[in-house]
Amino acid sequence: MIVTDALSKSYGEFKAVHELGLTVERGELFGFLGPNGAGKTTTIRMLMGILVPSGGRATVDGFDCQRERVEVARRVGYVPDTPTFYDFLRGREILEFVAEMHGLPRPEARARAATLLGELSLGEAAEEYAVNYSAGMKKKLGLACALVHDPPVLILDEPTNGLDPRAAREVQDRLRAGAAAGKTVFLSTHLLHMAERLCSRIGIIDGGRLVAAGTLEELRTKLSPGGSLEEVFLKVTDPDRPDPASADRPPPTADPASPDRPTGSRT
Repeated sequence: MIVTDALSKSYGEFKAVHELGLTVERGELFGFLGPNGAGKTTTIRMLMGILVPSGGRATVDGFDCQRERVEVARRVGYVPDTPTFYDFLRGREILEFVAEMHGLPRPEARARAATLLGELSLGEAAEEYAVNYSAGMKKKLGLACALVHDPPVLILDEPTNGLDPRAAREVQDRLRAGAAAGKTVFLSTHLLHMAERLCSRIGIIDGGRLVAAGTLEELRTKLSPGGSLEEVFLKVTDPDRPDPASADRPPPTADPASPDRPTGSRT
C-alpha cells in the first residue's frame, strides 16, 4: 500500500533521507520511529507530495506521491505533527469544509462531521472558533479531518502529542480498529511503549537511513533477545555509533546558516 524506493532528500550537502526503502502492506499498522532529526517528518512530507524528493520515488496504493499527489490525497488521511487551521472558522465548519473538498455531498459532510466531533469529544466545542482550541483539541480536530472521507490509508505524525491520557488511549483504540478493518496506518511517534503495543511492524530511521525493520519479535531476536522495543531502539540509534551517512557527507564548505543549508529544526 505504501512503497518507497531509494527515496532521498538532500539540502545542499546535507542528506536528510538517504535511499529509504520501505514496504507497508494493506491493513498493517506500521510504526516509523527515530530520534529527533532522523528524517521521519521529511519522509512523511515526501509521501504527501509536500516535499519533492532529491532521488528515488514513493507510491501510495500504486499512485506516485509526486506526479499523482491528488490521487494520493484522495486515499490518505494525513495528520501533521502540528495541525493548522483557519483560526476564525468554527470546528464544525472546518470539518464540513474538508469533507466537501473530498467530494462528499453537503448533507453527508454535515452528518460525518457531527459524528466525528461527537466521537472525538469535540461536540461541545463544535461551534467554537479554532483559534480558541487548545493544542490537544487541534490535534483531535486534525484527526477528524483525516478520517472524515474514510480513507484506506492514514499517515500520522505524532498523532497523540498534546492529548490527555484518556484521549490518547481512544485514538490508539481507533487506530487499532482501523487496521483490523483493513486500513493501512503509517504512524510516526516517539512513544515507544505505544508503538510496542500497537504496531504490527516497525521501521527505525537514524541519520536519514533505515537501520532496522521488522516485527517486534524479529527485531528482538536479531538485536536484543528478550528485550523491549526501547532496548532495540537505543541499540540501533546509539549516539556513539558511527553515523552510517557520514561517509556520504563531504566536509562543510559553507557557513551553516547559508541558504544552501536548512536553518530550522528538522525531524
